[in-house]
Formats: sequence, C-alpha cells, structure tokens
Amino acid sequence: MNAIRLIFSCLVVVSHAQVIGGLGEEPSLGGRTLGAWSVVGFFGISGYLITRSRLNGQPAARFFRARFLRIYPGFLVALLLVAFVFAPLSAVLGPGSSTFADSLTYVLRNLLLYPPFVSQTTIGTTLAEGGIWNGALWSLFWEACCYLGVGVLGLAALKSRRTGLLAIAFIFATGASLAAHTGLVPPSELTLAPPLVAAFAGGALLYVHAERIRVLPAVAVSTVLLAVSIGTGTAAVLAPLPFALLVFILGAVLPLQRVGAKRDLSYGIYIYGVPVQNLLEIWLPELPLPLYLILTFAVVVPLALASYTWIEAPAMRLKKSAPSTPPVRPVQV
Repeated sequence: MNAIRLIFSCLVVVSHAQVIGGLGEEPSLGGRTLGAWSVVGFFGISGYLITRSRLNGQPAARFFRARFLRIYPGFLVALLLVAFVFAPLSAVLGPGSSTFADSLTYVLRNLLLYPPFVSQTTIGTTLAEGGIWNGALWSLFWEACCYLGVGVLGLAALKSRRTGLLAIAFIFATGASLAAHTGLVPPSELTLAPPLVAAFAGGALLYVHAERIRVLPAVAVSTVLLAVSIGTGTAAVLAPLPFALLVFILGAVLPLQRVGAKRDLSYGIYIYGVPVQNLLEIWLPELPLPLYLILTFAVVVPLALASYTWIEAPAMRLKKSAPSTPPVRPVQV
C-alpha cells in the first residue's frame, strides 16, 4: 500500500501540472481527472486500514491520537511554510505582493484542515486570479471526518451494526454523488466530498467482509463496473468501491513491498506538490511539461523527505504507546 500511495501522490502532482503550468486541462477518464482518481484511491486505502485499526481493540482515545499525529503535524508545517516562506518568496520572484497579515489569516482560516467555506486559498496577490496556493489540502478535512466516523463506528458492539452503518454511509454518499452528477444539486465545495466518502466507506466494508471476498469474481465484477463508469462518464458515482477493491488486489500482487517501507514520502509529496508548482510557475513561466515536472519533483521529493524525517516520523513515534495494528486479513481466491 505504501508503494501505491506513493504512485497516487505523484499522479496528483502530474495531474495538477497541466492547470497550474498553464498547459491545458487536467487529463481525465470517465468524467474524473487523474488527480481525482488518485484521491479516491487514497480514500479507499484509508477506509480499509483505518477501520482495521479502530475495530481491532484500539481504544477510541488512542485511535484519535494516532490519527491526529499522522496527519496534523505535517499539515501544520506545510501550512506555515506556504504562508511565511513560499508566498513571500513568490512576491520576490513575481509581480504579486503579500503582507504578514495576509499570511497570518491564511494560517488561521486553514487550521482546521482546510475546512470548506472557511478556508483561505490565496495570500495577498501572490497568485494570479483564481490561483490556489495549496488546493490539494481540501481532501484532508474530509479524511478527518471519515476518521471521526470510524471512531464512532467502533462504539457499535455488534458486527452487523457496523456493517449496517457502513452500508448506510456508502449508499448515502453514492446517492449524493448521483445527485451532483445529474445536476439535482448545484456544484459546490460540498459536492466534491461524496465520492471520497463512498470510497472510504467502501474500503471499510472490504475490511469488515474481507474473509468472505472471493478474489476472481470480485475482480470480474469490479472491472465491469469500472468499464461502465468510464464509458458512461459516471466514475464519480460507480467507481469508488470497485476501484478500491482493485487497488487492494494490486497491492497484494505487485512486488513492491519494499517501496516506502522505511520512508513513506506519499504524504509529503501530496501536501507540497501544489505550492512548489505554483512557485515554479511564477519564477519560470511557460516551461514545457516534461521540464516543469522534472523541476517540480526535484524540489518536492527533498521536501517530502524532510517532512517525513523531521516532522512525520517523530510525531508517529509518539504513537508507540498504542497497540500495534493487526496484520491485514487475507482474502481467499
């Protein structure tokens, strides 16, 4: 899963490069951008792993502490760097400007993991109109909401109740995705969330029923559903659960267990990709896509490594008092 998360985080950077670099629209498939597919994959993985952590004896307090330590310290440092390093540097390199007050309000309004309708996306005039300093962070708020939901789910003593609650969450999120796709609900920041919640709930259901899953029939059905969703442009509605299942099958068969085993850079690449791309676009506009991506990763990877080494790993070491996560349940062919 570490290798697959790393691939997804890199694909998010590649997807955003098209728009931020002024090189056209993001590549898309089935009505969803490459970045959107990757984020759905993230949520499917999280749904399985986070539910496994919560439903296998970990007390609620330790569960929430562990989740907080995994995402918030790295997020906060990235927020501060964008506000007080990236934005001022962009004002030096480009025509925009910002003040200390602009940077401070950016941090304060985004402290709760980039909440919808409250978050501040720009800092002064450092970006062109419509620019967003770190648009990738929007998904973290919804991931935290899913963590909260799983934390509450752990209070349900009976497995049947847990399954029922997860099924309700999945059906409700899928229905909301359908309403947004058909235009019954006008697009907004809220309509971005249902496919992610559906993927998370789908991953959680895969964990709860892992012992009942038969791989070959599940892969066949999932492949058909994905093909239909792509062909009809309904990936936001139909794809989350089958995509999550296929991601886990790939995680089981691909020989990539060593990738990211010691240093998981996926989170750092995800949270620093957009700010670095924005800064490069201001400093060196109109670069060809290959060179733009090479320079982006040349900066993002060291930042992600620094984030993991000095922020994320020390924070995660504070989780050691919590029980270790049990091994993944096998699925039977």
